Amino acid sequence: MVPALLLLTATAAPPAPVNELRLPPGFSAKRYADNPLAPDTYTMAIDDAGRVLIAGRGYVRALVDSDNDGVADRAVDLIAGLKDGPMGLLPEGDSLFVVADGGLKRYRGYNGTDRLQAPELLVALKTGGEHDAHAVRRGPDGWLYLLCGNNAGVKKGTATDARSPISEPTAGAMLRLSPDFKTVEIVADGFRNPYSFDFNLDGEPFTYDSDNERCSGLPWYEGCRFLHIVPGGNYGWRSPQLSQTWRKPPHFPDVVKPVADLGRGSPTGVACYRHTQFPDKYRGGFFLADWTFGRIHFVPLTAAGSTYEGKPEVFAEATGTSGFAPTALAVHPRTGELFVSIGGRGTRGGVYRITFDQGGTNPKPLPMARRTLDHSKDGAALWLRDAAPSPRRPDPPPDEPRRRREALELLLRHRDKLDRGKELIDAVKANLASHDPLVRAAAARAAVALTIPVGNVPDGKLPAPAQLAVALATAPRDPSGALKVAFGVLHDPQAAPADLLTALRIVHLAHGDLTAKDATGTVWEGYTFRDPVPKERAALLGVAIVKQSLREPALPRAVQLELTRALAALGPLDGRPPRGAAPETSDRTSQADDFHYLITLARADARAVRANADEIATVLLRLPSKITAQGVTLDRHWPLRFDELLRQLGTRYPDLNRAVLEHKAFGQPEHAALVGPLKLPPKAAARKLLARAQADPKYAWTPRAVALLAELPRTEAGATLEVLWDRGGFEEAVLRVIARQPDACDVPKFLVGLKSLDAEIVRGSADALARSLDAEPSLVASAAVRALRRFPDPKTDARTRDALVTLLQKYSKEKFGPDEKAWAAWLVKAYPDEAKALNASDGFDAAAWGKRLAAVDWTKGDAARGRAAFTKATCAACHDGGGAVGPSLIGVTKRFGRDDLLTAILQPSKDIPPRYRAVRITTNDDKSFIGVPVYEATDGIILQTGADTTARIAGTDIASKKPVELSLMPAGLLDKLADTEIADLLAYLGTLK
Repeated sequence: MVPALLLLTATAAPPAPVNELRLPPGFSAKRYADNPLAPDTYTMAIDDAGRVLIAGRGYVRALVDSDNDGVADRAVDLIAGLKDGPMGLLPEGDSLFVVADGGLKRYRGYNGTDRLQAPELLVALKTGGEHDAHAVRRGPDGWLYLLCGNNAGVKKGTATDARSPISEPTAGAMLRLSPDFKTVEIVADGFRNPYSFDFNLDGEPFTYDSDNERCSGLPWYEGCRFLHIVPGGNYGWRSPQLSQTWRKPPHFPDVVKPVADLGRGSPTGVACYRHTQFPDKYRGGFFLADWTFGRIHFVPLTAAGSTYEGKPEVFAEATGTSGFAPTALAVHPRTGELFVSIGGRGTRGGVYRITFDQGGTNPKPLPMARRTLDHSKDGAALWLRDAAPSPRRPDPPPDEPRRRREALELLLRHRDKLDRGKELIDAVKANLASHDPLVRAAAARAAVALTIPVGNVPDGKLPAPAQLAVALATAPRDPSGALKVAFGVLHDPQAAPADLLTALRIVHLAHGDLTAKDATGTVWEGYTFRDPVPKERAALLGVAIVKQSLREPALPRAVQLELTRALAALGPLDGRPPRGAAPETSDRTSQADDFHYLITLARADARAVRANADEIATVLLRLPSKITAQGVTLDRHWPLRFDELLRQLGTRYPDLNRAVLEHKAFGQPEHAALVGPLKLPPKAAARKLLARAQADPKYAWTPRAVALLAELPRTEAGATLEVLWDRGGFEEAVLRVIARQPDACDVPKFLVGLKSLDAEIVRGSADALARSLDAEPSLVASAAVRALRRFPDPKTDARTRDALVTLLQKYSKEKFGPDEKAWAAWLVKAYPDEAKALNASDGFDAAAWGKRLAAVDWTKGDAARGRAAFTKATCAACHDGGGAVGPSLIGVTKRFGRDDLLTAILQPSKDIPPRYRAVRITTNDDKSFIGVPVYEATDGIILQTGADTTARIAGTDIASKKPVELSLMPAGLLDKLADTEIADLLAYLGTLK
């Protein structure tokens, strides 16, 4: 018997292949562990002995296959008292490294069977949050590497070694600790939230970083990226230090370009396949796990200069209904199988193992190239040889650019120990004009650190790319000198596109970089300079940039975008720059590029970027159809940034409201978003939308478009409101309209309104019902008492509670005040049947629903019919759109099993994701707002209050802010569906990819 040991046992199951994953021919998957052995698994690691370790909320345990049947039958808990769910594990010798409870910790005495005692804290960081510290691995150089999201707290001072490639990090970063753990370096920064990483056969680190998903559809959106991590590299993300949502695009010269862009998703596990069990195709390539879509990508690597390239393909994808949300990947060192853990956010936990059925009988690990960060005399000579230009030959070694980059990195690292003679200077200078951007950047960093003179453009001896590389590195510290180099290129009518991009980036950095402090959190983040530009310099820059924009033939798209970005950041110009061309917008341009040009029009000098109100109206009104035709998914920030853009355009072009309203295309439901910001006459706009809807049976109303109908008499809009109410999904929008002109036939609607979480709707419904005694008293009483419980604060909810009490008093003839206990006691006596629902969570009857769902024939679900059920259940109103107040439903059946998904629908308040937890804001003038925070700072908050509505509240106007314990998703959405419709709905959700 093992002392101090907790063993969890489970009934062994035969290791039969599962049919829940679609795999390439010849591969099969088996379950290694399931609940309760592996609940909600966050991460996983496999030690050299082949033991599988997993971690989740409050636990780290080893899975044990006692009978060697390929299925874990018990588990050993290794650490007691954890508060976090660890997101990084590394078993190594007698040590277990764990990322949890405030940093990277080392537990001694690890053997896979005993509990571990008090740990040693190696690095203090934020842990446990989704964007905090994550994976840890040992590098081929003997150092310990740690990957951190952008909220982990990596900052100036985290690096304790002067040789650190990064000293003042921005956003997420990769750290490395010396073998004795005494020094910390920051290898690279600019990540958003990469969860895991691994080293390839060459010993180079790679990671899989998340997209800025809330900005989907905006010009600065990028998908999830597979990244090669190089020392000193930056990867574009700037939050929280420099901006909120804007990121540097990959064509910026100071950004390391991704190996591959994989689109939308949630990156988790990363594993390089360094083994022989799988076919040759997979050896040395990378497996990447996507939590959102329940799939595993494979990316083979081929050398491309000093970096790599690879085309992603889907290796494994969920097909069943049990839920497959991968969180970690690991290659078993003995068998070569790919182990996959699943879990996260309360989903089903477990571990799978994927094997190649025709694999060899004696698979072996593949060795990884050993690296060194140490200095030696022989090493210095080798680095100089590798960095020096080699004689031109038709077949240079494919790894020559990589060896050159690595040599430059090591020369820079050990510069204090090197003889700064001609050989070193020549080696650095020779690489400043390299065609390889990573080699060029490494040479520039070395040149700056070694203070190697490089001359001035255009008189210097080095070519423009070399001058620009150094100027780019020195621009933050020596803006005047760097600007001289940039001006030389901007005034060159034959300047190469790549040189222009670098020159423009130097202009940004010479003025403090992009994003003025007052532009943080707005559409202008990537279109303003942090520091002011002197007027004379701005005029000269404007002339040079406009001339470049008018070049023939036209410059490449990326250069055109950056020229207009610079003009937007410069703003109004003194003097008279040349007349610029109208922005390139047509049916063929992307909606994101059109959005970019609209931002430019809103800020740039009108002489530099020319357009009139009618042209702008065409671009604006064409955006919705482009979004649909181009298959663009909008997310939460798109409507916020669009609203800010519209307000500025309306100010800049006073005739724009006329041009929009009179445009032949005006009248689509999405155009309701233009009414307020552009100050269109609301009644005229409402009539145009209503006329379009009456002529189009498939008119796709939105809540904001419905709200416009309040401008019209009830006799004019009443029939449409009834149709929308019956259609479903627009109840709250309709209630807002009819509350202004209530009618006796609206009593059932106002009873529904009492169930809302929105204080305004509850007050309006209560006031309307109080003016009529035609409602069923028991229904009014039950709904009003439940509403009192949802608005419990006697101060901040006073108006809403007063309206409910007034309603109860009128229908009951009782004189109780705002005491929900007294009203509940009265309800029990007066209407005992209605009172039973008061103690049920969200009115949910678990036993009844369990019995009902057990009888549903899920095999008969029809996705085509399910789409109608999806609309009837009002799911589309709040998910997967620009105003989403709930998680995306795309790929939902991949990561959630059927039971988990049904629980989330039936009991939405049971487990609310942190990102979608609502708050209630009460203002100083006694207004109440409830919604999901989109942006929050000391000066105010932006709430997503509905499917396409937001509220921006100044910090000085906020009287109180309190969390809402209930989900914004109402309970009972399936009540109106038949059993067959529920099966259809689940079938339809399975098609959302």
